[in-house]
Amino acid sequence: MQAAKDTFLKTLASRLAVLNPARTVAWDGVALPAVIAVENETAMAAGEILETFVLFWQGAQRTMPESELMYEDCRLTYSSKGTESMLGTDRGRTINTMQRELRQIAEPRWAMKYDYTQNPPALLGSNIFWTRPVTTEVTEKNGRMSQTATVRVFFFAEAG
Repeated sequence: MQAAKDTFLKTLASRLAVLNPARTVAWDGVALPAVIAVENETAMAAGEILETFVLFWQGAQRTMPESELMYEDCRLTYSSKGTESMLGTDRGRTINTMQRELRQIAEPRWAMKYDYTQNPPALLGSNIFWTRPVTTEVTEKNGRMSQTATVRVFFFAEAG
């Protein structure tokens, strides 16, 4: 399961780096593509990040009781308070831009699965694939606009 989750994260991050190299997040002083998995970060840090795709995994399940094909729903949340130069009036535009970016980086909806615990990562011989992002209504709270999208990621479980 971890290889599928890591592959999905790395795939979205690498595609975002090509699509919009300016959408980054500073992590330990390094600018990275603005895609993070909340399970890999501290709770406080993940909750404070704006204009970043934050992934929350919902728990893996088998597609059918005897099937080796599994899936896990991934909730992606992104938020904006807008820019200071625009007094925050551009936060809706930012959310719309991020929604468009998410649709673009989610295509094509498959990737070769890798084991990222090794350096260099090892190809595992199967693919992951996923559904199109399904978005919720945009919400607003304390000057922050947010939206959530859900993607179902399918994969075959790793051996062991």
